[in-house]
Amino acid sequence: MRKKVGWHEQGLIPILLYFQNGGTFTGSVNNSGEKEFRYRLSPTDGKIKAEVWYGPFCYEKSEILGNAEFAMDENGRSSAIDWIEGKYETMIPRRPA
Repeated sequence: MRKKVGWHEQGLIPILLYFQNGGTFTGSVNNSGEKEFRYRLSPTDGKIKAEVWYGPFCYEKSEILGNAEFAMDENGRSSAIDWIEGKYETMIPRRPA
């Protein structure tokens, strides 16, 4: 079984106030030198929108492979992180060639 990334424990995602003030956060996880798993969290219509994709390119130049929206509260932030971790776990074994 693949080791969990552990974004909650590592404190890699900004606090809720960051998103409440309009901040957008992007990050990536390098998969042993292959295509990177990338993610983005942004405030959208009073919610937190999470999006994921693969590759070397930025958000604007990539095909978004998954997205979901969560409440703009601490539970929503936590659920967004869990969703991204889940996408990482399910997408890495099926990554494009």
